[in-house]
Amino acid sequence: MPKTRCKSLRRDGQPCQGLGQPDLDGYCIAHAAPEKVWEWRSRGGKASSTAARADKRMPERLRTAIDKVTQGMDDLLEGKIEPAALSAISRSAKVLVDLYRLVDEEMELIRGEEAAAAAAQVVGGSGVPDLLDKADAIAAWQNRYRIDSLVAQGLVTLECVDERNKDAAPVPVLTTAGRQRFRYQRLTKYTQYEVDQWRDIVTDTSPADDPLSGALYHLHFIRTALEEALTDFVPDPDPVLDPLTGQPLNRLPDGVSPATGPVAGPDRSRQAAKELQDLLLHANQLNQEVERLYEKKFGRPFAIRLELEDEDE
Repeated sequence: MPKTRCKSLRRDGQPCQGLGQPDLDGYCIAHAAPEKVWEWRSRGGKASSTAARADKRMPERLRTAIDKVTQGMDDLLEGKIEPAALSAISRSAKVLVDLYRLVDEEMELIRGEEAAAAAAQVVGGSGVPDLLDKADAIAAWQNRYRIDSLVAQGLVTLECVDERNKDAAPVPVLTTAGRQRFRYQRLTKYTQYEVDQWRDIVTDTSPADDPLSGALYHLHFIRTALEEALTDFVPDPDPVLDPLTGQPLNRLPDGVSPATGPVAGPDRSRQAAKELQDLLLHANQLNQEVERLYEKKFGRPFAIRLELEDEDE
C-alpha cells in the first residue's frame, strides 16, 4: 500500500513529513483532530494495545471522567485552557471515580449479606452462621498455606507497596519467576503513541530547533523499559502445582498481586509480548534514524551520559 504524506503544514510553512492515515482523513497523528485520534486509538490502529484493551474493559460510567481529562490535556497543549483548569478537571474526575468505588464497595457488602441470608434459608437452623464462619476460616487457611508455599518457592515476595505508610502490612506480590510461571507479561507505561510523537517531533521541526538529543534520551528509556519487560516472557513455562492437591494451580491465591506495575494476564501474555516486540522494533528503527540525523548535523555520534543510565524512567 503506497504511503502518503500528511496534508498539514509545519510551523515553517513546509509540508508535514509525517505519514497520513486514511482513518484520520489523511492527517498524521500529530495533526489530526483529537476526537479522530481517540476513536482511532480505541479501535487498535497504530495506537497502544494497552490503551485499546483498557478502553474495552473500562466501565461505561467512567468513560466520561476519562474523556474529560483527556480532552483537558489536549486543550492545555493547544493553549485553550490554563494548567489550573486542567487541575480542577483532574480533581473532579478523581472525586467521581472515588464515589463510584464507594458505591461498588457498598454493593459488595449488600451482596454478601444477601448470600449469607440465602444460605441460611437453604440449610436452616441457628447454627448456619457458625457453619459459614468455619467454612470461611478453612478457606482462609488454605489460601494462606498456598501463599506461604509460593513464598518458599521464590515465586512470591512480601512487599510494602504503600511507601507513604511504612507501618502498612506487606502485600504478597509475584516475583519475576512467579510472573513467568503464572504467565503474566509485564508491561510498560510506554506506547506506540509515544514513539509516533517523537517521530513527528523530529520530522516536523524547523532547522533552528534541536529535538534530536531529547528524542534520543527518551527513546533510550523507552527501549530499556521494553527490553526489561520482555525478559519476563517465557513461551511455555512449567505449571505451578497446588501444594494442597498436587494439581496445576491455575489462578493466583486471593490477595496475591501479579506485579506492582501494569501486567497482561495469562490469556493475553503471548499477544502482549508480541506487541511489546513490535513496539521495540519501531523504537529501535526510529532510534537509528535519529542517531544518523544527529551525527550528520553535529559531526559526532550521540552518547548518553553514564549518570542518565540510573535515571528513573
